[in-house]
Amino acid sequence: MFEKAYGRLNLKRINVAIEKLPISFENFTIVHLSDLHINAKTPLRALENLVEKINEMNIDMVALTGDLFDDFTSKIHVQLEILSHIKHPVYFVSGNHDLVYARKILASEVSKLGFILLDNRIITLKRGAESLQLAGLSDAFSRYFGIHRHEKELFLKLDTKVPSILLAHQPKDIRFTKDFPIDLQLSGHTHGGQIYPFGYIVKLFQPYLQGLHRQGKTQIFVTTGYGSWGVDFRFCVPSEVVVITLKDAYAEH
Repeated sequence: MFEKAYGRLNLKRINVAIEKLPISFENFTIVHLSDLHINAKTPLRALENLVEKINEMNIDMVALTGDLFDDFTSKIHVQLEILSHIKHPVYFVSGNHDLVYARKILASEVSKLGFILLDNRIITLKRGAESLQLAGLSDAFSRYFGIHRHEKELFLKLDTKVPSILLAHQPKDIRFTKDFPIDLQLSGHTHGGQIYPFGYIVKLFQPYLQGLHRQGKTQIFVTTGYGSWGVDFRFCVPSEVVVITLKDAYAEH
């Protein structure tokens, strides 16, 4: 019930069925990581253990859905250097804390880590003649930091014949997927409430608190995240690092 921040590495594995998933992307595996909230007090051994576990896995990519930075980068060089040793491709979208602490240098800091900044971009992954699209949005509070997202213009660039995965820090961005071909949205931000019963307050602002849901044609997975914010513990809301395996919705398994 009680969990000290960064005290455990709770792995969770789920399968997500995607309609018309190309054969070559069957069993495509994503580590969904979010809300590390790295600051000067973040235990180095916890981060080393996280990186070791991820590097041991036979996965295709890491989706890092925001709130990586929770301090100025000048104070967390050692912590960030540890994360730079993740050997798999890491696709990153910003969260609200990232914009507070690293907005003006976010692109360069993410590049130093070897991660791929997906804010307000679409990247197509290719396997032979088959494709999978990754789209990303900067945090929902971007406009308060002078960042214009132009969500509709971005999503209009998606190929409607190719499955698409959206990385967006806040679950409420699912409101933009109604008219666009987004098969799966990966989000964090909520911490699952972090301390019961605060999740009821979070639900006033976000449509989903944690877990896998469907809204129209779009599935959304909201992770409780790996770190903590405000206080260094969780209560009745375990942290998690989620391993998501894509499956063809029409295939027999």
